[in-house]
Amino acid sequence: MIYASIDNDDDITDAAPVPGVSAEALEAFTAQSALAARLVRLEERFEKTATYHLFRERVFSILARREARMGKGKSELKGAMLIGPAGAGKTRMVEEIIKEHNALTSHVGNWQYGTRILSVVVPGRSTVKETLNAILRALGHPAKGRRGEDYLASMVMTYLRECGVAAVHLDEVQDSGRYQTKDSVKAFLKIFRNMMQDKEWPVCLIMTATPEATDFLNGDKTLLRRMRPMQMRPMTFANDSQALRNALKQLFEDAGLADPGILSLDEFIKILIHASAGRFGVAVEMSIEAIGACLGEGGAEIDMAHFADAYEMRMDCDDEMNPFVSVNWKLIDTLTALQRYEEERQVKRRPKA
Repeated sequence: MIYASIDNDDDITDAAPVPGVSAEALEAFTAQSALAARLVRLEERFEKTATYHLFRERVFSILARREARMGKGKSELKGAMLIGPAGAGKTRMVEEIIKEHNALTSHVGNWQYGTRILSVVVPGRSTVKETLNAILRALGHPAKGRRGEDYLASMVMTYLRECGVAAVHLDEVQDSGRYQTKDSVKAFLKIFRNMMQDKEWPVCLIMTATPEATDFLNGDKTLLRRMRPMQMRPMTFANDSQALRNALKQLFEDAGLADPGILSLDEFIKILIHASAGRFGVAVEMSIEAIGACLGEGGAEIDMAHFADAYEMRMDCDDEMNPFVSVNWKLIDTLTALQRYEEERQVKRRPKA
């Protein structure tokens, strides 16, 4: 590993000796800290894809209609749901939509019935109580002691109104009520459907989930119709190659790396789409990891070898199963490999009793 200056903004400066630590160790520690900070900044970049624009339109629409309907004393709201595989970028899309909506409503300044969108990650394998408690914690009003579902639901509605919340975003909603009976799933869905039709302070629901949530939502056809789920489709070269090129070009520039021409190679873009199983978010993650590999060795140009190294580190595979190395990359089952990777890194989020 070559420890070189990572970035002009993160210059490695001579530091005072640390007792018991060699100069080489201090240099390595400082270099890796600077590299990590650099890569985190790259992760903050966001590419607004066609899916993003479509889902943003849906979210803006349901919130604008909520404001108008509440002005006329009406409830019965609509929702929005985005379904896609892990790593597709669903959560990040909603984060950016929330930022834009906050900025726009703040600029307009005349919304009377709340503008805040509360985002909550649904606890893994959660019950109704656990999800309601997660919402209360996000609102800054955690429930004390053991409380029943009806009491917690009433608390949630009270604090949603007090906090001016117009919509609740439930992330990873496929984990809601997992391993429960059919009746308990219906009870779970009814709680959140009722939030959308509360007479005093109805709120819109925004859900993001993996495809497993489709079966879950089928337990309440009324809620399913109101949510109108939008499916994220896998990337294709024909439809998404230019957006992916644009995103990578900006990442390379932000990292201060020269492109020797790989972005102009259709074959490289096709390999990256295949390696990421058609998931835009994963493709960006892999690209940032490749940038890290290049910067870590002091490189000034990024090439296919850096993507191969990053893929090997991520998937723990040999060259034959590495699409950036193998001649027969089209035959590699990258979807299964990615699913295994996601399962291995999945953190169990079930709250402790």
